[in-house]
Amino acid sequence: ELSDTARLDALNELTDAAVTAVIGHLDSDAASFLLNDLEDDRRARILNKVSATDRAAIESALAFDEESAGRLMQRAFVAAPVFWTVGQAIDHMRSVAEDDLPETFFEIYIVDPAFRLQGSVPVSRLLRHTRDKALADIMKETPVHVRPEMDQEEVAYIFRQYNLASAPVVDGAGRLTGM
Repeated sequence: ELSDTARLDALNELTDAAVTAVIGHLDSDAASFLLNDLEDDRRARILNKVSATDRAAIESALAFDEESAGRLMQRAFVAAPVFWTVGQAIDHMRSVAEDDLPETFFEIYIVDPAFRLQGSVPVSRLLRHTRDKALADIMKETPVHVRPEMDQEEVAYIFRQYNLASAPVVDGAGRLTGM
């Protein structure tokens, strides 16, 4: 949330270890935004110190154009197989490590075995149904989805048009890659 000048000044003052520690607490989109400001050699040194999972997510984001949906998307999302029940989805979310769930999410994306997006279930709807209710029976069709290569202005327009808080990001094969 710093101005560009203040962010760059802070990055220049921090050691690689301090930046690495900060990166560990950021979502992949924010981490890639921060690392984009660094020189290539310093970025590489820092990326070598973060976890393999975080490094893969950040490098994936950095591979997209700076003003694209791929750079903006969150790679942490909640997805469940289309054949699960409400109870299975809730049990799964409770059983995974806290770091494996996004801090804030509004929908659970429903996917087929090939991880292609089938629909979504708002968390509020999930909580209103019994444990034995099939997710397929309560999911709704997603009105729009975003492609990672879409320009951020186009994404912003879609969010305004549909009054969205989040949207699924799918690749060319329709597989869910982020939100």
